Amino acid sequence: MNFIEIEKSSKTEEWSMIDLHSHSHFEIYFLEKGNRDFFLSNALYRLSAPVLIIIPPHVLHKTEGSAFIRHNVNVDESYLDSFQKHVLNEKALSIIKLSQTQLNIFSEILNQMDNVNKLQKFSDLILKSLFSYLIYQINNIPHNRLDANTSKDKYIPPLVLKVIKYLNSNYAENLSLNKIAEKFYTSKGMLIYNFNKYIKCSPFEYLLNIKITKAKELLQKTNKSVEEISELCGFSSANYFGLVFKKKEKISPLAYRKLQKEKL
Repeated sequence: MNFIEIEKSSKTEEWSMIDLHSHSHFEIYFLEKGNRDFFLSNALYRLSAPVLIIIPPHVLHKTEGSAFIRHNVNVDESYLDSFQKHVLNEKALSIIKLSQTQLNIFSEILNQMDNVNKLQKFSDLILKSLFSYLIYQINNIPHNRLDANTSKDKYIPPLVLKVIKYLNSNYAENLSLNKIAEKFYTSKGMLIYNFNKYIKCSPFEYLLNIKITKAKELLQKTNKSVEEISELCGFSSANYFGLVFKKKEKISPLAYRKLQKEKL
């Protein structure tokens, strides 16, 4: 079953997401007012409104910062036509800065989408039309590809960036804090301190998030068994994988796969 969800949120004081997360759908994140520190994939960026960012499926992300107004459009790939899918894939992991005129256009479209009465006749077609216009506007705006290793407005020590890059490439290996610390000629304590300070989680928690994200992608896109996926994602056993997955996602791996297939 395909879906689209529109959400508007505002905070008048500092607010941070509790945990890094990923999902199986696209997210169109529109920051209307405020500044947010946005962790995306493997780096941290300072977003200043007005700005759009397209988050593709199965990419770790998290936001934190001061007061803001933002709109989210969560949309499953099965909802998209070929043009819409092309635009979102092309603009994925990009910062799309908006002019004042563009800010007004996007605010108006998203407010209309948010205010569609689901009980009115043809509400689904009205929403689909507004979404098509939103994608058309996104397609017409130039964008800047994010640099995965640097951030102009938010400093992350080179050590943390190097470890993050290493974990993203080697998540399936039998890694321990000792092994990671030795590889980068540092101590476990220094690793933990820097990750908690700049990423707001421990190296182990970050690695676990990568493993779960990769597992979710394999569950959705392949027919590999839970045992195979467990091994490919670097878990010590299928049972341990199942326990960790259910704790983080509130659903078992097989139930997650079934839920994703029902969307098709």
